[in-house]
Amino acid sequence: MATTKFYLRSKGKSCAIQMQLSISQTLKMRTSTGLTINSNDWSKETNFPKQGKDPGIKNTITKLKELELEVLKEFNIDFTNGVVFSNEWLKSKINKYFDRETSIVEDDNFFSVYLKNNIELRKLDSRTKSTTDQKFVQLQTKFTDFEKTKKKTYLISEIDKKFMLVFRKHLIDQFKIMESTANRTLKNLKTVLLDARDNGKAISHQINNFSIETVPSTKVFLNFDEIKKIKESTIIGNDLIHAKDWLIIGCYTGQRVSDLLRMTKEMVFTKTDSNGESFQFIELTQQKTGKEVTIPLHDEVLKIISKYDGNFPPAFGETGDSKFTLFNRYIKKVCEISKINDIVKGKVYDNKEKRNEIKETDKWRLTSSHVCRRSFATNFYGDKRFTTPQIMAITGHGSESMFLGYIGKSSSDHAMTTAKTFKEIENQKTKVS
Repeated sequence: MATTKFYLRSKGKSCAIQMQLSISQTLKMRTSTGLTINSNDWSKETNFPKQGKDPGIKNTITKLKELELEVLKEFNIDFTNGVVFSNEWLKSKINKYFDRETSIVEDDNFFSVYLKNNIELRKLDSRTKSTTDQKFVQLQTKFTDFEKTKKKTYLISEIDKKFMLVFRKHLIDQFKIMESTANRTLKNLKTVLLDARDNGKAISHQINNFSIETVPSTKVFLNFDEIKKIKESTIIGNDLIHAKDWLIIGCYTGQRVSDLLRMTKEMVFTKTDSNGESFQFIELTQQKTGKEVTIPLHDEVLKIISKYDGNFPPAFGETGDSKFTLFNRYIKKVCEISKINDIVKGKVYDNKEKRNEIKETDKWRLTSSHVCRRSFATNFYGDKRFTTPQIMAITGHGSESMFLGYIGKSSSDHAMTTAKTFKEIENQKTKVS
């Protein structure tokens, strides 16, 4: 139960009367009431002005008692609503009681304040991407929820290794997210902390060396045989037929759904080589990265758009989000009908636990719009006729390490490929000799 106490911090004719609100042994807020008194008229036993005939002192006693009742009433209301308590909260309630005009200056030594300012600053920076900015908005939502749960505002300097581990547990338990997602949130939190350090803020020495484990994610893709099964499957219903066609186009163009579903015939152009042979391409600027990519149109893509008189299939829904949602739903059904049912391990929503879990399930259940880009990258990386830079030029990956991580390959996979090539060269030498 919250308790209040009034006290003086000095002696003299005009001493400021301070107020303390204690919520627990560790959470206590203190600030000035704005009232003053002669320390000779203050009782250390009652923590109130001494009783007397002076009308000024009587008025001060009345105000302090009314203020005490008002603060406790406001505390009970805000406690029920999950408000985060701080000295600023207490100061605002005192100012509200005395009907004082205040200009609240937020202290950016508190992480939540620094994060809010950081988000606003990112909006002004044209170099940042909206998708990346959104990750920090999501961090803000989760951090605010954590502070409400703990009923405490955290200074930047208070965030250490123990805090990070407790916060990760909160993310997994409260938001029902997977460990890999929670770890990505911690990485974003650490990014803000390092930015604060670069701007002169004191951070815990543990943060610099705090390592956030990368949990390997499952890499679901459709191989060429599965794409062929989908192509040859009998699908009924326009929405599912269009989804099937978009899925095949996606597996041969390697783009994110945000770029895939906005492809139009106006983006297609023809280029002729030195031998006079013509090829068709599609050129677009990727929404997420801002990169311009030129994609040669595979025969499978050309066959599909010829069905639509040179156009791409109709998309779904009125807005981007609805298009993506419907596309995900429809291609899952297309893959089910096409019997893409090998048992694989992947992220599945557990209705009992109310969260995603890694489980073995039918492959079609794990298909989503992202399978298009990953299928393209994985399938053509596995074909030695294509170099990694060729594929990256289409997917838009910024570095080879990012690309290899995306398709679940490592330097050891590279080494094995090279070893096999060495052996093929040696075998060819043997045959010639």
